[in-house]
Amino acid sequence: MSRDNKAKPVSIIMIITCMLFIGIFLVFYCLFADDSEKRGALFIIYWGVIALGITLGIGLSGIISERLKLRRAALKALGKQGIRKICNDDAAKYAYRGIVKLFQGKYPDADDLLQRALSLSQIRQNQMFCIEWLIKLYEATENEPRMLWCFRKAAEFAPDDPEVQSRLGHAYYADGRLTNAEYCFKQALEYDPNHGYSYYSLAKIYMVRGEDDKALETLLKLITIQENHPLVYAELAMWYAIHDDEEKCREYYEKAILCGYKDPEELSKRMTAIHTFNHAENATGEDLPKEYYKRCTLVEEETDAGNV
Repeated sequence: MSRDNKAKPVSIIMIITCMLFIGIFLVFYCLFADDSEKRGALFIIYWGVIALGITLGIGLSGIISERLKLRRAALKALGKQGIRKICNDDAAKYAYRGIVKLFQGKYPDADDLLQRALSLSQIRQNQMFCIEWLIKLYEATENEPRMLWCFRKAAEFAPDDPEVQSRLGHAYYADGRLTNAEYCFKQALEYDPNHGYSYYSLAKIYMVRGEDDKALETLLKLITIQENHPLVYAELAMWYAIHDDEEKCREYYEKAILCGYKDPEELSKRMTAIHTFNHAENATGEDLPKEYYKRCTLVEEETDAGNV
């Protein structure tokens, strides 16, 4: 906590204390004063002082309570040994203060403190802890470039963690860097051959590129790993919608619903949009799914490049 933050509650306490002493002084003065009118006026002033002191005290207690709540949450984030870590580890001190600043919405200060904590951390677990909180910070500030930096940094610290590789791959995919994303998902599968999300993501990359045979092969392989996952069947329904196989499209659509797909209406709209684009005259494709629109754009770019 900075000196300014410390000074505010202390100043308020001093004001309340002075006012209470003044009130007590006025009471004694009233008790010994001969003028009854003056004594009555002083009593009114005294009770006004007391009421103001109570109001300020309530406000002060709310401020202190909120600040303590934020600090307890930050300590909890550090784990069971939070206080001991803060006392014995400079990195933990900076991380704690950075988390508090994040909770307070003071994002530049939080960024600086968490970056310091990261630079002082020598153990992978601590490094990943700092990265996770930096990700929360950049999510709050909607800073996508810095989030991508975090995912890349996490992959440097934990290259053998399939979840870390997968998250980096997803960030690259969202950024349109399909080659980088593909590499990350393949790395994840190197360390966990049954990592379902990586298979699913590779299939989406292949479909966007127009590598449909590879996409279908990957999705069918994924079924053998996660045979009841609704997203797999939803993606297969999309694959057959693209290839204008209504029977298979409907079959996998129903399987996706049976397995608990969350938004069947949205999936139906995506399939209908693809069907309309493939068959209707003068279809603009404005309502195409995002991935399919990317696919069409990539195909057009490759065709234009080939005609040059």
